[in-house]
Amino acid sequence: MRSSRARRALVRMARLQRAEHDKESRNQMLTRILTVALVSLQLAACASLSPGDPTLYQGLADSDVNLASRLVQTTLESTPDGTSRRWTNQQTGNSGEITPLRTYVSEDGVFCREYREELAVGGNAGRFYHTACRGDSAQWVWL
Repeated sequence: MRSSRARRALVRMARLQRAEHDKESRNQMLTRILTVALVSLQLAACASLSPGDPTLYQGLADSDVNLASRLVQTTLESTPDGTSRRWTNQQTGNSGEITPLRTYVSEDGVFCREYREELAVGGNAGRFYHTACRGDSAQWVWL
């Protein structure tokens, strides 16, 4: 009798362990699916920014240009590569982001920086890549 009770107890324990293992496997699978979905959404968001239609700049108000120009100067002067800084114009709703990508010294001995500019203007967005070098007046000059 004991052996049949012991056997039933072992079978129950094995079933419980299997159920627990199946639950862990489902949780791991769900985690993987959610991770893939999240990464896909992030990639889609990045891909939704167009390479940058230059006419997007025409939609900027003078106040947008002032905010963006000041941010470009301060960002290129003191922000490390890979760090983004944003501007937002509360009056127009337009915004942008500047991210220095690479800092180097040109063959002429001038400091230069490659940077990415992302703009959101009137519901349209674009991503632009620029280079600027430090001019004689200590201002960054867009090339």
